[in-house]
Amino acid sequence: MEKPGEKKTKRKKEQKPLNKDKAKRYTCIVCPACCDLETDGVDVNGARCPKGEAFALQEMVAPLRVITTTVRSETSKGVRMVPVKTACPVPLALIPQVMKQVKALRLSEIPPIGTLLKTGSSPESVEWVVTGELD
Repeated sequence: MEKPGEKKTKRKKEQKPLNKDKAKRYTCIVCPACCDLETDGVDVNGARCPKGEAFALQEMVAPLRVITTTVRSETSKGVRMVPVKTACPVPLALIPQVMKQVKALRLSEIPPIGTLLKTGSSPESVEWVVTGELD
């Protein structure tokens, strides 16, 4: 039982033995805790939550990112930039190609929040979600 004035001490998770030849270090970007992670692709050290463990294992195999950007909308009120983000994470290696596709996209009206937009041909198509409205 805790006495008044005493600080609680958090127990640190026991470090798992990692294969040091395969181990890589990452900083978790899933939540604001920004845990320093180390993984060999099997076990993860340093994660304070299950999301951090999943992030480190995913980074080891195929890093993914959600992209946020803007799309040009040419309306009667003039040119406006509409904020969008990818509907699902995109492989890190494909980001330059995906950005070229979205920068070529032109809208004739400003869509409401939540509208889905598609770019690219069917095999490499990426869905975008409108994340803001313009007055």
